Amino acid sequence: MRRFGLFGAVLLVLAVVYAVAWRTEPRSPQAAAQPAPQMAAVTSVTRSCPPPAPNSGAAHIAMIALPSRRAATAAATAGFTGTGSATLSPVSATPGGSAPQPVTVSAVNTLTTVTAPAATGTSGQGGTAVAASGQMAEGFEAEQADAAGMGMVSCTHPSSDMWFVGNGAGTGASGITLYLMNTGDLAASANVTLLTDAGLQTGLTTGITVAPHQVVTQRIAPFVRGSAALALHVQTSSGQVAASVWESGASGGAWLPQAAAPATNLVIPGLTVASSSARLFVTVPGASDARVKVVAFTAQGKFTQFGTTPVDAPSSATSSFALSSLGASAAGLLLTSNVPIVAAVLVPGQGMGSFTTAVPPITEQGVVAGNPATRGLTVGVVLTAPAGAAKANVSVIGAAGSGAPPAGGQQVVTVQAGHTRAVTVPRPQNSRQPFAIVITPAAGSGPLYAARVVTSGTGGLSAPITSLLPVQNALTMISLPPVQNAYTAVLP
Repeated sequence: MRRFGLFGAVLLVLAVVYAVAWRTEPRSPQAAAQPAPQMAAVTSVTRSCPPPAPNSGAAHIAMIALPSRRAATAAATAGFTGTGSATLSPVSATPGGSAPQPVTVSAVNTLTTVTAPAATGTSGQGGTAVAASGQMAEGFEAEQADAAGMGMVSCTHPSSDMWFVGNGAGTGASGITLYLMNTGDLAASANVTLLTDAGLQTGLTTGITVAPHQVVTQRIAPFVRGSAALALHVQTSSGQVAASVWESGASGGAWLPQAAAPATNLVIPGLTVASSSARLFVTVPGASDARVKVVAFTAQGKFTQFGTTPVDAPSSATSSFALSSLGASAAGLLLTSNVPIVAAVLVPGQGMGSFTTAVPPITEQGVVAGNPATRGLTVGVVLTAPAGAAKANVSVIGAAGSGAPPAGGQQVVTVQAGHTRAVTVPRPQNSRQPFAIVITPAAGSGPLYAARVVTSGTGGLSAPITSLLPVQNALTMISLPPVQNAYTAVLP
């Protein structure tokens, strides 16, 4: 009985605390109103760049920070001062190496391209960790680039859940390499699920341990021989990693961009004129089959792919479909499914071609840091507005001392609702140095999706593709949830 009496006394005390707090809380209408979210400047960003592609030489990192005036004011209010900096540190592929001094840069609103620092005393090539702070974190974008400064793959945020979709080992990707990078101070454990056109593959049944400040290379092709399509789902049970996937074959290789999480509605931008022979890859991670409707938005309007009947994609598998009826036009795709799916597209071009995948719309600004100014290459953006009409500024920022901006400084581009528009982006005047592209939607625009394309030879953006990058958001501000009164600190 004494035990039950003690329990009742505790409940009585908690009830008194709750009643006093409730009676003393301000009850004005202003206090009862739902507080608005607070906007804060981005002050810290961490990115992980994979090792260079096999036989491609030293890696280069292209980066830029584009702080806004509003973000600078918010940072000053919060007590952050100065321009900040970005530090590049090597991530070893094998233990035991001694890392050189990190490379630090601090230029904002200017493109910076540096050779990735390499750890010494190790075998194999590692990756690069990029940590930006202060104003260098605002609107920050970093990409692994080639010797010409062309961004080949985005440097990604460490995460615990990532998807990649592309070719199978039996359709030109005889080499498939997964890179797992851990830039943290604690070991991470990653589990990799492989979904091919034959269903779930069970070759990788155990977790992969990635030690702190190391990158692990895992060969995937031996587990998916004969496959026509492939999806990799990387999840961590402890810690976080940054994942990247390189596919190669007899005709060359390409990076798989990180795909958007499974959803019932996906938009894939960046299909060029060569997309008349492109392939669509659809992964269904769940236990129910998918019925997928595909609509292509072109310069002439929207066209339904595969007729009026949705295509079937089996559960726990990755399927591939040949795209058609796009004509000589750039396009973006809208995929609608009855169950969540993951998707990507292979666009034919130089070597294996290039991949694009589903991305979110650009909400603040989309940035591509590495764009080449080499002769014989054309750089442009493919913009898709699947819903309302969209208007955006497309501007160019060069490296320090790279020359004047193009005539006019920036382009104002309007995309009709349900259409896609391809726009050539001129390089800075009198310069052959790489440059950055910034896409800023105008206020009131409909959702806008974008991809950067680089083509080679004559024909402008109609020429064969050399590189394709879906454009991600580069945020200067983030929304913080409002703080509210809560009793969870005192109640059991």
